[in-house]
Amino acid sequence: MNKRLDQMTVYDELRKTMLEQRAIFDNVTVGVLFSRNRTVVACNALCAATLGYPEDELIGLPGIALYPSEEAYRLMARKAVPILAAGQPFHDEIEYRRKDGTTFWARTSAKAIDPQHPPNGTIWIIADITEERRVREELAQKTHELEAVFETSFVGIAVLYEERILRCNQHYAELIGHTVEEIIGQNMRMQYLSEADYAACQATFHANLQHGNEYQLEHRLCRKDGSSFWARLSARAFDPARPDEGTVWMIEDITDRKNAEEQVHAALAEQQLIFNNAAVGMVFVRNRIISRCNRKFEELFGYAEGELINNSMLILYPTLRDYDEDGLAVLDPLQRGETATSERVMRRKDGSLIWLRATGHRANTPGPGLDVIWIYEDVTERHQAEDALLRAHDELEQRVIERTSELARTNTQLQAEIYERLQAEQRIWHIAHHDALTGLPNRSLLLDRLDQALTQAARSQQRVAIMFLDLDRFKSINDTLGHHVGDMLLKHVAERLRESVRAVDTVSRLGGDEFVVVLHEIQTTEDAVMVAEKILSTLATAVAIEGHILYATPSIGISIYPDDGSETYALMKNADTAMYHAKENGRNTFQLFTSQMNDETNRIFTLEQRLRHALEQKHFVLYYQPLFDHGNDSVCGMEALVRWNDPEHGLIPPQEFIPVAEEIGLILPLGEWILREACRQSMAWQKQGLPALRISVNLSARQFRQKGLISMVQGILEETGMSANLLELEITESSLMHDADETLVKLRQLTEMGITLAIDDFGTGYSSLSYLKKFSVSRLKIDRDFVRDLCDDQDDAAIVSTIVAMASHLGLHTMAEGVETDAQLQALLDVGCRQFQGNLFSQPLPAAEVASLFDKPLNPSDHP
Repeated sequence: MNKRLDQMTVYDELRKTMLEQRAIFDNVTVGVLFSRNRTVVACNALCAATLGYPEDELIGLPGIALYPSEEAYRLMARKAVPILAAGQPFHDEIEYRRKDGTTFWARTSAKAIDPQHPPNGTIWIIADITEERRVREELAQKTHELEAVFETSFVGIAVLYEERILRCNQHYAELIGHTVEEIIGQNMRMQYLSEADYAACQATFHANLQHGNEYQLEHRLCRKDGSSFWARLSARAFDPARPDEGTVWMIEDITDRKNAEEQVHAALAEQQLIFNNAAVGMVFVRNRIISRCNRKFEELFGYAEGELINNSMLILYPTLRDYDEDGLAVLDPLQRGETATSERVMRRKDGSLIWLRATGHRANTPGPGLDVIWIYEDVTERHQAEDALLRAHDELEQRVIERTSELARTNTQLQAEIYERLQAEQRIWHIAHHDALTGLPNRSLLLDRLDQALTQAARSQQRVAIMFLDLDRFKSINDTLGHHVGDMLLKHVAERLRESVRAVDTVSRLGGDEFVVVLHEIQTTEDAVMVAEKILSTLATAVAIEGHILYATPSIGISIYPDDGSETYALMKNADTAMYHAKENGRNTFQLFTSQMNDETNRIFTLEQRLRHALEQKHFVLYYQPLFDHGNDSVCGMEALVRWNDPEHGLIPPQEFIPVAEEIGLILPLGEWILREACRQSMAWQKQGLPALRISVNLSARQFRQKGLISMVQGILEETGMSANLLELEITESSLMHDADETLVKLRQLTEMGITLAIDDFGTGYSSLSYLKKFSVSRLKIDRDFVRDLCDDQDDAAIVSTIVAMASHLGLHTMAEGVETDAQLQALLDVGCRQFQGNLFSQPLPAAEVASLFDKPLNPSDHP
């Protein structure tokens, strides 16, 4: 009896304990789930609600149904199973899938119910942290972006509190000649020339802050070594309502701009002073309408200041006939660029007539009109003197002596005026024969000096070297930083070229970023080589322009007289040919002309003709290389690769003809054919019953920039019946960054059509991360050069790992190109890459052999 009572007491206690455990299980503030044999056997209401299931529907579900994908489930299993099997608790942040297909992130803890017998089941604790994770990732991303902006800014940035520097970037420290460590904690007073300057700036700063305005001022600041520079200061309070809680300051060095402005103002003032005080009348005439004149010109004709402006020259002639005759007489020489000179009677405002000598030269200004600079000299007295001489024969000897004396004085005055006129003509000649930007001789003067150098060299049996220089990637500087920065860089290059040659040599600018150097009377070819090496060394030094550190490396081509020709244009053509070979050999180098270069030019010309014929005769074929997804162990797409099936030379790979096709513009019709043929072949495979796989087609830079790209792609899709979501276009980084704004528009139009976009050869070009986030791309293809040395080169391994991590954070897929070995594959898997292309999986195949890839289905790996 007692034993029975004891058993009932134990039973009651056990029942009470189970009720308490059930109450805790149902009311705990986290989801609780029990699984056995990877199947849900029990859960509380909160867990079921979090996963979007009714409790009775959740129980009995396989564990894989709660994950976004089979790959995600297997990845979790690989991490959790070893830990749980060892009897240890497992903790991680895991992404789950609700019943409606949406996903969420949860902080997850798990442990085997019986550590000694893990198969008996596992308890899982799940807490939804989706919002927490989103906020955390967004905060980390914004912090990273702001830090990058702070440290890489081209302006100096400092954060101040109570006028002391709490933080600054490296550029700020460099501007005032200190290290960052020296600046931290210092008062802003340290960078001002005097206490008065500091007080004045602070007063202006605080006045702006009181009105909630941004503070801006141009002021001279001092460096640590006592030197000073002009700076643009900008400042703003973090909270305009409470400026004492901190401010941010930005400094830009504008010394070069200030100096240039002072020089320009001084030069303009000097020219205006000369113009206004010249002893002769000067007038600028456009289509015989007075645009500008000096005071002397107005005085010659008796007009008030400014009264002649915008009037026709007709009002200065006695009759319309005189006006027409004079215009016809000077028109031809002016149009030929010659100086026109005449003396004629002209009319003053009061109707009186005067004799004037007019000297005109056409101004080198753009536009269809005729712009002429005229210099007028009053020669009335000379004509009167000549008339008096005619009458002197009939007058007394004394009159002759008196007039002769008067003529002597007049002649002295005329000589002075003629000298001033010659100086003006010399200035006009200089303008006509020199480059306006750099002051170097222009093409006209260059050809004249080269002709003289060749003539002299022929007499003295010496050599002459002609050097063509073209700045490497100068266009990208103009497009990125603006033409004003490019112009300043060109002037800098011109000055360094002058310093690199002798005074007797000629440095000329043909236009754009092309320069020509003529080395007069050299002994051997080695003399030209030494000068070329000196120029390369001189231009190798970086130059700072408006806060930008720029390099102006040249490609140089050299031809030698008489070895490479005896005529001016032949020598210049050969130097130009050598320069293009220098560019092809890696840039920032020089190349001496050889006869083989003309052979290479002829070869390229022949190749161009053969390419055009091949396109007309349909000699191009497409091969297809499979793209593999390791997660599914299956083919996930095909890349279309063009080959030239030449009847004479057989199958030619693209690297031998695509560059020429790109250069001559043939890439546009060829690229359109490739896209149309790839879409047509995809539809043919689908009709054969093959899987509907995505087809990848490369777009060259020139194709991507062409007008009508969007309509061309859309037309091919409609013509072939290909679905847009089965087409992937691969575009290089350099193509995307050519014109970022236009690129964004094109990419948006393509993605709106349903087309997938990928960046090809990623890592070999230059991408702005701020634009990469905006580009509507889905995949980054890691360049084969990084994959090739991945297992041996730590730098390549680091680059690949960084690309994969960055793509993952941006929500992009990555695919590695050129995978050839198992070691490369494993290294890529280790850093998280899951899609691959390369001969390890399959070489490019003709279209007829692609079906063999699907004859034997690929079974997915049975991951734990």
